[in-house]
This record gives sequence, structure tokens and C-alpha cells, in this order.
Amino acid sequence: TWQLNNGGIAAVFGGRGGADGGGSVLLRVEKTKAGGAKRGEEIRCNYGPANIDSQFALDYGFVDAFCSRPGYVLGPLSIPEDDVNAFDKMDVLSVAGLKESPAFTIRAFEDPPPEMVVFMRLLNLKNDDAFLLEAIFRQECWALISDPVSRDNEADACVTMLRGCEEALGAYATKIEDDRGVADDADASPRLRLAARVRMGEKQALEEVLGYYASVEARLDRTEYYQERRLRSLNLLDRDGNSTYDPFQDTMA
Repeated sequence: TWQLNNGGIAAVFGGRGGADGGGSVLLRVEKTKAGGAKRGEEIRCNYGPANIDSQFALDYGFVDAFCSRPGYVLGPLSIPEDDVNAFDKMDVLSVAGLKESPAFTIRAFEDPPPEMVVFMRLLNLKNDDAFLLEAIFRQECWALISDPVSRDNEADACVTMLRGCEEALGAYATKIEDDRGVADDADASPRLRLAARVRMGEKQALEEVLGYYASVEARLDRTEYYQERRLRSLNLLDRDGNSTYDPFQDTMA
């Protein structure tokens, strides 16, 4: 809780601020038409509602004790330079409004961000699916691959993410249970507890993505892909996935 001790353009706040608490900090309060901040006035500070615990800890030295935001920043991720379609893929990213090497924030207890899911399909687009990278599809490519492209492409995206998350988890020296023990240990130093909480949140987010892609992998044979969607849009497939094409009627026509 911050207490405003001195009004005006610059105000000194004292109280519990950050992981260690105590001390004071000088904040600049912008003057408005109504005047500066007054003594006893409530002051709110927006640290960035989209941030996760690791970003709070890195930028401000604390995490919100009342609203945990466990997560992990994945990236920046790049299209390999030796990818024969690298230029086209980077152009697709540009058209979609993304950087050539985007980073994605994954969060515990949430599905991966949709843009990351599409990026993984783009990253693994090759062979027969690469026709979607042709110039004629450039403006709509990102939208077209927002849904599963092919079984091979979706399977490759799953393998990429499953291996990546497993490697990231394997790089930690501790388990979630170890981190939870430190985070809940009142005798541990505030810095150790903060670090443990951040690590725990990162691992929870990685495990969430592992579970998501394991689920996608399990239903690969039951997923509708681009070709089926395209045929259905042309009324060449019925609801059961059977062809409605009749060569006899087509010949008579």
C-alpha cells in the first residue's frame, strides 16, 4: 500500500513497495487541469496488465501477491535461414503485422496465444503445403493457416512445440514442487521466494502448452484440414466427409 506523504508534481511514497517492502520511492505525478495530487489522495499505478510474473520481477523487483500471473516468454522465434521458403514465410509474417522474429507470451491455465499456434504452422509449412506461400495467396495466407493445414503440418507443429517445451523444462535445475516449497517458506529470503515463484510460473506455463499440443496430437486423425474445408466450401463433400461429385451428371451437363 502506497501512502502519499507529499502532494504536488513530485510525490514521495512510503510503505510496502516491491518484494522486500520498506523504503520510499520518488514518483512523478503528472499535473492535470484539476491540479497536482493532494495529500491523502489515492494513487494508482498501472504496471502493465498484460505482463507476467517474470516481467514484473525483472522490471520492478516484485510480483503481485494477490493476483498471480504465471507465464513464460517464448522467443524471439525465427524462420531458419536454410528454409527454402524463408523469404516467403517472412513476407507472410510482415503482411500479418508480425515481426520477422516474434516472441509469444504463454500463460499457465490458458491455451497458447492464437498467433503462436498459427506461427508454428507457418514455421513447418513445406512440401505439398507450400503452395499456400505462393504470391497469389500472400494476403490471405495467414488466415488460411489459422485453421489446420494438413495432418503432416499439424503433426510437425506438435513435435516442434512438444520438444521445445520439454527442452525448456529440462533446463531448470528444480521441479515445481521444489519451487513451491521455497515460495511458501517464510524463513527464506524475499529474493529467493520471488525467484522460486517466477520459476514455478514459467514451468506451469510450459506444462500447459505441453498439454495443449499433446491434445492436438491425439486428435490428428479426427481433425478437418484445408483440403477438406476447401471441398466442403465447394459443396463437394457432405457432412460425413463423402464426395458429392457425380461423374455421370457432370458428363451429362
